[in-house]
Amino acid sequence: MEFLDNITTTWILIFILTGFIAGYIDAIAGGGGMIQVPVLLFSGIPPVFVLACNKVASVLGVSMATIKYAMSKKISWKVVGIAIIPCLIASYIGSSLVMYVPDVVIQWAILLAIPVALFFMLKKSKAIKEEKTEVNKKNIILATAPIGFYDGLLGPGTGTYLTISMKKFLHLDYLVSTASTKPLNFATNVGSVFAFFFAGKIIWLVALPMGLANIAGSYVGSHYAIKGGEEFIKKVLITVLIFMLLANVIKIIVS
Repeated sequence: MEFLDNITTTWILIFILTGFIAGYIDAIAGGGGMIQVPVLLFSGIPPVFVLACNKVASVLGVSMATIKYAMSKKISWKVVGIAIIPCLIASYIGSSLVMYVPDVVIQWAILLAIPVALFFMLKKSKAIKEEKTEVNKKNIILATAPIGFYDGLLGPGTGTYLTISMKKFLHLDYLVSTASTKPLNFATNVGSVFAFFFAGKIIWLVALPMGLANIAGSYVGSHYAIKGGEEFIKKVLITVLIFMLLANVIKIIVS
């Protein structure tokens, strides 16, 4: 793998800084992959290896966010307990299939997913709290498993999409939705990591430093999300979605 010769100490430092920022954003609103993936691609690492390294870094970061939100008792374990296995399986299938999908298809799929998420984000809905809402297993799986598949297949923005889906279809508030997303995102990332590991696509020299920085960023980000509450999370979600949309449009124009 000749591209490994281009991974200098400077690039490792850039990956560490990127991992911290991505972990911070991901812990609050998801979308950390939209920061990590472009930087990894710019370094000259091939796309499939980029997705693999991004998943390893993300799984480490989201594990810290899961611990923080669990300690604050904001996670809906009822939703997580039902959705986690379907999400993990869906993610593994997605990661197994992505190796056969052309890059241009992946690029357009990500781009189209962002305005859809923005639409649901901005659409007015009744403020229904989790404890006043009956959610059955079917609805929980339908609201989460397809996004688990997306996480394995594409990845960027999964945490954002899961948060919006839980808010709109399961009627959890944004803080509970964000918190409950973390153990599910952990599961989908683990499913992807296994798929990439067995395919030999993980560059540990890149993935581990970025992952450790992701843990630090996730710790700080989850703290501010818990402190800031629903309104803070909603503002960050909208900002992340707009950034994701602009970044992908610019990428398509440049390429």
